Amino acid sequence: MAKANRAEAAAAPAEEPQLNYFQKIIAYRKYLVIEPFFFFYFMASVFNQVAMANFPLEKACRVNLGYNKEVCMTMLDKSELGIECDDFSFENTTQGATADQFGLGISSPGFNYTVCKAEVEAQILSADVSGKRAPIAAIFPLIVLLFAGGWSDRYNKRKPCMILPIVGEGLSFTCLFISAIFFEQLPMEFGMYLEVIVPSLCGGLTFCLMAIYSYMTISTPEKDRVFRFGIFAMFVTGAPFLGAVSGVLFKTLGYTLSFAMAIAFQIIAVLYIIFFIKEIKPESTTSSTEANGNNTQLASHAADNMAYETTTLDELPVNKNVNFQLTPQLEPPKFEPPPVPKKRSLLKELFDPTLVLDCIRFPLVKRENNGRMLLILLLLAYFLTLGPASGENDYWYRFTLKKLNWNGNDYSIFSTISGGAALVGTFIGTAILSKMFNCPDSIIGVLSALCIVCSRVLYSLANTTTSFYLASVVDMFVSLRVIAIKTIGSSIVAGDELSKMYSIFGISEPIGQFIFPPIYSEIYKSTVDNFPGAFFLFGEIFYVPNVLVFILCFFLMRRRLNKQNAVELAQKNETNGQTNLGTEITSL
Repeated sequence: MAKANRAEAAAAPAEEPQLNYFQKIIAYRKYLVIEPFFFFYFMASVFNQVAMANFPLEKACRVNLGYNKEVCMTMLDKSELGIECDDFSFENTTQGATADQFGLGISSPGFNYTVCKAEVEAQILSADVSGKRAPIAAIFPLIVLLFAGGWSDRYNKRKPCMILPIVGEGLSFTCLFISAIFFEQLPMEFGMYLEVIVPSLCGGLTFCLMAIYSYMTISTPEKDRVFRFGIFAMFVTGAPFLGAVSGVLFKTLGYTLSFAMAIAFQIIAVLYIIFFIKEIKPESTTSSTEANGNNTQLASHAADNMAYETTTLDELPVNKNVNFQLTPQLEPPKFEPPPVPKKRSLLKELFDPTLVLDCIRFPLVKRENNGRMLLILLLLAYFLTLGPASGENDYWYRFTLKKLNWNGNDYSIFSTISGGAALVGTFIGTAILSKMFNCPDSIIGVLSALCIVCSRVLYSLANTTTSFYLASVVDMFVSLRVIAIKTIGSSIVAGDELSKMYSIFGISEPIGQFIFPPIYSEIYKSTVDNFPGAFFLFGEIFYVPNVLVFILCFFLMRRRLNKQNAVELAQKNETNGQTNLGTEITSL
């Protein structure tokens, strides 16, 4: 009995010490290997957000439309001269600068009118290109994600999936660098098309995030995944804090040096992945399955043998020398070596058609406890989350230039403050609601979706800086939707299917880019002169149904949890019954 007690004591798990949020971050520092490379990859765009936003507008103004440098520079900062464009109308006007407008200076009559006319025309021209380039750029990530997710799972390779998008981003900044050097020679379309299409050839940010979430899921225990995803989400949402210096960097460095700095950041990110990130193999369940199978086989043999005595005693003398020829009911265990995969070229491995078929079949596979329906709802929620966002992205800065008379510095400060609010919202959702109060992930998703619905109304009607900032406070839970979706999804699928799941999520993003940016482009071009915030209201068509999807997920997850608890309770009762039976037989 003493040995039995010692065995039970050894089998009992040690109680984990209670740690607060920041102590857990320190304890999990061995998992935080993703953030350093993502800092350089992501911050290249954050530090250049003002330069990248101004570049196509100034190009369109000076090169495509033919306005002089003084008009175009004033267009990017109307507040310096206190220019208000609401009183001007530009119907039935000729596009581009006339001979008289080309030579206007700050003190010339008609200068304010010319600046406002140049702003409207440059925004319409750039919005037109934004709507056309998005569907083209969406084709390539779709192809890459269809193959790469299954390839990553099959061959357990995540590092190439992280490196390839960074290479594409570096080439994108190289194209902008060339366009900046030859500013007067190359039109606006050269930079605007290539800055999106070139990184999309390598999968883009969607492909990189797929690899990151797959890597984090494999390297993190299931009970800590919400916390781990929350740390990464806080890192991403907190990145705009450093965007406050983007306006200063743009004024100090200009276009050429800003883009050169971004190229250097991408090189550092690639070197970090190569030398500091190691591939992690997912835990194999084969050994435990074989052990359970052997135990079942022995149990069935014991039940057939009438001389077998059920007992709870630990150590009984047994005959170690078993002759399998004399005991035909016992068969020697058969061990088959795992099949050795055939060596093929990288292209054949990567573009294997079975990878696409597996990816397409993945969401349609029947899963227990409404798993298939839940996964389809998560895909719909992800599409309704990122689809409208991809359409809005190009028009935030342009809206503030047109409606609020902001400049690059004003917008970079707003990005910093709104990023801080989002960081606080992510902390509240992950550390307080999820970790402390055990709030269901689906409820967190409902909260986030409701806040988005309210904030878009406030953004569209904002006509002052104060009202626009108020909308960003309401929008503070924006990041929680994606965290909730991916956390719920990781609890449904097996560990060797995670990259497929993230690939399917990633595929919905380029599909959204086929649909939403062209629509948003037409809306903004039609309303920029009268109601530039109309595109915010258009998104409500998709954000309101997103709330309903998360509510359905809540009921399905609750039913799924109840079924799992019922099964576990039945198994526990069955185990207790067998133990009591064994005790009674032994006491005879």
